[in-house]
Amino acid sequence: MTPFEWLIAGSIAVMTVALASGLIQILVTSDFLTRAVLSDLIFYAMICIYLTWTIGRASSISYEVALLAAIAGGVLPTLSMARIISKGRR
Repeated sequence: MTPFEWLIAGSIAVMTVALASGLIQILVTSDFLTRAVLSDLIFYAMICIYLTWTIGRASSISYEVALLAAIAGGVLPTLSMARIISKGRR
């Protein structure tokens, strides 16, 4: 493995630890607002892990998938979290 691949593996490991700690926090907490925020953390961590993983892989569609997930993940979860925070009021 090259030093760059070690760097990628290390960053994926750090993001995996952050994702796992968010999952544990979701299981422990009973506050719905905290769960909504942590669900965004988990989704963005998965996107970051995928995008970091694709840096070392040669594929023509991998970046498009990550950008589509980021766009869909940027708008839709924010709107749903706003609905959760406001308890369904408009």
